[in-house]
Amino acid sequence: MSDLVHQTRGAVPVVIAGAGPIGLTLAAELAWRGIRCIVADPQIEVNPHPRAISIGVRSMEHFRRLGLDQKVIDAGVPRDQALDVVYVTRMLGEEIHRFAIPSINALKTDAAALAQSIPETTASPYYKTWTAQAPLERMLRAHVKASPLIELRLGCRIESFTQDGDGVDITLVEEVSGHQETCRAQYLAGCDGAKSVVRAGLGIKLTGRGTLGIALGLYFRAPALRAALGRNAGVMYWPLAPGCGGTIYTIDGGDEWVFNRYFNSEEEARLQNPQELIRAAIGADIEIEIISALEWLPRQLVAESYGEGRVFLAGDACHLFVPTGGFGMNTGIGDVADLAWKIDAVMQGWANPAILATYDRERRPIGTRNTLEAADNYARSGDIFAQAMQIEEPGETGTGARRALAEKLPPKIKHFAPIGVHLGYHYEASPLIIADGTPAPPHDAASYTATTRPGHRAPHVWLREGASILDLFGRGYVLLCFNDDGAKAGPMLAAARKAAVPMRLECIENAAAARIYERRFVLVRPDGHVAWRSDDMPADASGVIAAISGYGRT
Repeated sequence: MSDLVHQTRGAVPVVIAGAGPIGLTLAAELAWRGIRCIVADPQIEVNPHPRAISIGVRSMEHFRRLGLDQKVIDAGVPRDQALDVVYVTRMLGEEIHRFAIPSINALKTDAAALAQSIPETTASPYYKTWTAQAPLERMLRAHVKASPLIELRLGCRIESFTQDGDGVDITLVEEVSGHQETCRAQYLAGCDGAKSVVRAGLGIKLTGRGTLGIALGLYFRAPALRAALGRNAGVMYWPLAPGCGGTIYTIDGGDEWVFNRYFNSEEEARLQNPQELIRAAIGADIEIEIISALEWLPRQLVAESYGEGRVFLAGDACHLFVPTGGFGMNTGIGDVADLAWKIDAVMQGWANPAILATYDRERRPIGTRNTLEAADNYARSGDIFAQAMQIEEPGETGTGARRALAEKLPPKIKHFAPIGVHLGYHYEASPLIIADGTPAPPHDAASYTATTRPGHRAPHVWLREGASILDLFGRGYVLLCFNDDGAKAGPMLAAARKAAVPMRLECIENAAAARIYERRFVLVRPDGHVAWRSDDMPADASGVIAAISGYGRT
């Protein structure tokens, strides 16, 4: 990898504030591209209390590029665990509705059947991965510690910074000793969470609907619960009986669970007995050990800007979510995938430094859309809880109430398998995208329409067993050619060489891929999004190259 390392004079290329999943993923992305970085975080140990859960399909595709996808899966529940989400009166009470979601193993062994019953499983090498934030962070820490390009400084915080046209001066403080030092970096990335020091230093405000409620997260161990659920145990339960409003989900497919109990007011949350809350939702007096309890606030907020100059924000530093939908961490992973390739392009010298301003232009609309989608899920969940008053009544009264409630639940699949949110976003308004005038496919949070329309994610298709077309993307631009037209690609490749823009030609002889990709030529960015497409070479190939390298439209 030594030929990929970018040398700097008297400065670290990138300093990252925050060693959570977003900061660590950014560090892994930069190292994969040969860029050195320092990651600083005041917390020495990973916070064991579960927060985010479930890795979305697009995040898994990014981890695949980094060679980490199987490690992410291994950090989660067993591969043969079905990922069903179940609505119940109480966990051990009456089942009201079940969303059947296949296990990791089933995606391989039952691929043909699943393609018929759940067509969305064909849209990616992944569908749903049930891995919690804490084990994900531990895996990522081990990965970055092994990289010679990453310096992980735990127990060290960023206190302040100033920037000029050439770099950023950052003051680092060791928590225990109080020792201070100043580090010079070319770029600073604030991945330091909801109380971001970097965002505060930039004076950037958060706007949106604000705090939507209050929740109490109870992390507990229940040795007998998994067996009591039987062979068809799911990974997440929604107990709807009065006084049980929230979700219970597994961390490891075994003894460890989390109950996120939602309340209307902070005062109400603080008056509750945690063990009584859990037992009421389970519906049985079983052994429970509380590991940790954490009050948290469901919010919908987005930063007014994702950065300024050489300083950027990503993850919770620039968008705060309700967890309904599992978008928060996954949106942050998408942030750093966008940011990393642009930093790399500028440092290699083939892109206009102004390309970095498109990070805000591309990612902030996605942050707004995703936070609103999560807030909508949260509101609809509240409506469901409000309609569950009679579900435990005896006889036909209870049976009818459960039946009526079950009829309202199928549309909520977008809450648990929102593949349209994870794969359907696009950057068509970006100056780095050459639009072709075609309309966007209709947005549906629960389904995905594959398209190579410029700005959209280049679709997955298997080229051969175990090899996705996605595996071609990441290093520079890739010009895909279908229908044996490779000889016609000369003008585009020549224009790229002249501008020193890294680009390679990939001729694809695959009928399924040609059909899905829609055009004879499709140009794909390093982050896997389509920049341009056509059945013919452009009249002005140099103009296309100027646009994709940041020297065209602004």
